[in-house]
Amino acid sequence: MKQNLDIYYDKEADILEITVGKPSECVFDEIDEGIFEAHDVKTNEFKGYKIFDFLIRGGMKNIKIPLPANVSIV
Repeated sequence: MKQNLDIYYDKEADILEITVGKPSECVFDEIDEGIFEAHDVKTNEFKGYKIFDFLIRGGMKNIKIPLPANVSIV
């Protein structure tokens, strides 16, 4: 099944959100300081990431996301 990868950046809060597929109720686990991974509450399916202090961390030039999951911010 084809899924969308949606990217949203909140400039005021400096938060980047990356989501996969249709929105659903999620639980977030902190996988590194200020970096959270989202999983569907019912199915535990991977749904995306929320990254706080995105520009302070270096923005897009320092983000590597091997799919289907895992994030690394250098």
